[in-house]
Amino acid sequence: MGRDKAEIVYAQLPQWRAVEELLRPLCAEVFWSCTPTQQSQWGIGERAIIDAVVGHGPAGGLHAAFTSTLPQARNMTSQQSPQLHNSCAWLVVGCDYPLLQPRDLQSLLDAREPNADAVVFFDKQKNEIEPMIAVWEPSAQAQFLAVFARGEFSPRRILRSCKLTMIQPSDQSILSNRNTP
Repeated sequence: MGRDKAEIVYAQLPQWRAVEELLRPLCAEVFWSCTPTQQSQWGIGERAIIDAVVGHGPAGGLHAAFTSTLPQARNMTSQQSPQLHNSCAWLVVGCDYPLLQPRDLQSLLDAREPNADAVVFFDKQKNEIEPMIAVWEPSAQAQFLAVFARGEFSPRRILRSCKLTMIQPSDQSILSNRNTP
C-alpha cells in the first residue's frame, strides 16, 4: 500500500484512534502493537507493545502481545513474579477494518465458551476465518507461541489448529480490510 494503514483517516479520526474508541468500552485497557516511531508519534506511552520479532507483520504483533508483561508488572520488585498478558484473553482487532461497529466486537465477546481456544468471525465469501478480529484465549495464545517458535507466522493457519467458536458477522462487509489503495 505504501503508507501506514493505521494513519488513514476515516470519519475524522486516524484508523488507530477509531479502533481504540471501539475497544475502550469493551476492554479494561487498550494496547497497541506498533513501532517505536508510532509509539512516539501517537503518544501512547506504556500502552505500546513494540514488536520484539520484526518482519512478520500481524504475527509479530501477536507474538509481542502474547509475550509481554502487564504494565503494573513492570514496576514489581524482584521477589514478585510478573503476570504475563497471556493469563487473560485478548480481544485482537487489526487497524485496517474501518467498517467494524461496537456490536460486532460485542458479539465476539458474547460468543466465548469455556472449552473454545478462540472466537473468530467466519467469512462466508472467502470460506475462511478472520484471525485479526478475534478473541484469543490463553490456550490459543500458547498454541500460537509454540507454533510461531517453530517458524509458522500465519495467524490464520495457527488458529485453524485450535478449537474455535466461529460466528457470522452481522454484515460481511465488516471483514473488508484496507490492503488496497
